[in-house]
Amino acid sequence: MTGNEPIPHPAEAAAPLITVAICTRNRARFLQRAVESILSQMTGDTELLIVDNASTDDTPEVAARFATADSRVKIWRESQPGISAARNAALAKAWGEYVLFFDDDQTVEMGWLEAYRRFLLHPPSERVAAVGGGIIPKFETPPPSWVNPANLAMDMGNQPLRLEGVACPGCGNCAFHRAHTLAVGGFCTRLTRYEESDLTQQLRAAGLEIWWLPGAPIFHWIPASRLTIRAMGRITFADGRSVALLRLRKIHGRFPKMAYRLGRIAITPFHALACLLAAGFTLPRRRRQISVGYLLRSIRIAGIGWQMLVNWRSTDH
Repeated sequence: MTGNEPIPHPAEAAAPLITVAICTRNRARFLQRAVESILSQMTGDTELLIVDNASTDDTPEVAARFATADSRVKIWRESQPGISAARNAALAKAWGEYVLFFDDDQTVEMGWLEAYRRFLLHPPSERVAAVGGGIIPKFETPPPSWVNPANLAMDMGNQPLRLEGVACPGCGNCAFHRAHTLAVGGFCTRLTRYEESDLTQQLRAAGLEIWWLPGAPIFHWIPASRLTIRAMGRITFADGRSVALLRLRKIHGRFPKMAYRLGRIAITPFHALACLLAAGFTLPRRRRQISVGYLLRSIRIAGIGWQMLVNWRSTDH
């Protein structure tokens, strides 16, 4: 299938165990590499679904070539922009019992998909709703000295682990039980960051479990364009806006929400200024990672305050 026509599922065919879902937008070069790293690992109980999120570059042509060459590759074109909308489309169109999300700027080595198959065929609990693995950053150019690669990695150990509290895997390497995930409403489309944190909390609230899977890491390719203060600042500002929405969701009642918003708006300038002063204090001491950390923290705080300000009368979330 290569378009927006319905994706048929023959009644006589058994549903696959896993749908690997790649949600992509305007990253044709990355998509080619990502798909090629997966295809050789696919078995009879897996499929690959490419969700093209309204791309305007060569992404549709790249995806169509893969779908034409391999019947296990399906395509859905999602016109609503946003990663959460694309992931919800993947949940709706996938055939698999589990939807394994994989980003277009990632690659894997042999054994990745088999590690998921083994875990999901013999889960440690009947209430597993999501399981995810590690993230290893790969830089296309050497990162600047102020970047700490450990901050871009994820590793929770060498043993399968039930995750508690707010801990969760990154959505770019995480399999969600399709029916359970749809039952709690899928991904929140208001969030541009931390959407997997929100979803896993909804699943936990439904009495389900989130697990860590060792031995199934992905390589996250990071271009030089993302290794700038400006680029990281944009991401961090979006982090803050999503954090504000998540915090407000936990507060019930119109007046408590308004009081919290007003308090955060009032404190934001002072909190952000304190972080900026800390950044300036550490920079002359050649502690660039620490200094940039404080700078980004101030931007995140500004994002929280901005979200409170632009939507302060709203009572949803």
